[in-house]
Amino acid sequence: MPTRGLSVLAALTVSAVVACWIAIDERYRDVALEEQTGGLVFPEFKDRINAVTHVEVSRAEGRFVLARRAGGWANMGIGGYPATSTRVEDVLGAMAGLRYLDPKTRRRELHRKLGVEDVAVGAKSTRLTFKDPSGTVLADVIAGKPKEAVAGRYRQGVYMRLPGHERAWLVEGSLDVHHDAPDWSDRTVVDIDARSLATLVVTHADGEVVALHRSQPGDWKLSLKNLPAGTAIEHPYQIDYMAELMQGVGFNDAKRADVANLEAIPAVEAVAQSHSGLTVTLRAGAPEADGSVWARIEATAPGEAPASDQARQEAARINADFNGWSIKLPRTVTERLRIRLGDIIGGPAIGQ
Repeated sequence: MPTRGLSVLAALTVSAVVACWIAIDERYRDVALEEQTGGLVFPEFKDRINAVTHVEVSRAEGRFVLARRAGGWANMGIGGYPATSTRVEDVLGAMAGLRYLDPKTRRRELHRKLGVEDVAVGAKSTRLTFKDPSGTVLADVIAGKPKEAVAGRYRQGVYMRLPGHERAWLVEGSLDVHHDAPDWSDRTVVDIDARSLATLVVTHADGEVVALHRSQPGDWKLSLKNLPAGTAIEHPYQIDYMAELMQGVGFNDAKRADVANLEAIPAVEAVAQSHSGLTVTLRAGAPEADGSVWARIEATAPGEAPASDQARQEAARINADFNGWSIKLPRTVTERLRIRLGDIIGGPAIGQ
């Protein structure tokens, strides 16, 4: 009995000591969290921003790199096409200014609600890793959902978690980084509104030509210029649809032109001219499995009237942005390029 009593007493003593240590440990954790609150997440990053040469962006859809080059940032996710420097610089500045606000859950199963789960298939999170030329990691973070501003506390917040850490945090700042690779670049290719289009001529690989024009400058709609003799237009909506070929066009991917030899495969050429005098030529290869198409684009505008200053500026932009590049255009471009005479007149063209 005495022995049993001593055993019970010893067990109670051990339980009390363990409980005491747990309480002390939790108290130290609370103190540590309180000390972090208000502090910079990456205190030394501000002084090392200029040393960053690579930003790795990891998402469920894949991983890509933004690389600093002599002329700016290159988007390696789309063949090294220029990234929008202001977007990258904004992220660098935002990282330097992130401040701890409120500690959040350590439970892994709840990380998904905040968007700070490990990057994997189906995840909504984005991981950003900043490196210098030697590959040294200068900052690493998993960015989650944004949080609306709270008056008197913070202007803008975002949930985040440091890779390898269990604790999620609400931090003050903004990390607008939930983009796929093309979205880190200016995707604008050309935007000739169908209403400002003077002519559009599409020449197919087999030689068939579909030529649209306005019979009179004030005409609301385009008409088919090369209507085959003995036929009539049965599907005018095809003309309207085709007229939007170069309206609000953006690209999905890019690569150096010498990598994609469009001359080696059957191609289609489209030449559009606007009322302002801008002429844009698009040469495309065969459609991809997803309906997209690789193409090259160039523009011209006379150095004098009738071209407007805006037309000349737009031609210069297009050539500066896409000279030496092949760009991948969406399915909607392919669908408009595929329109044949037979689709407009309702049957095979004469002589076909």
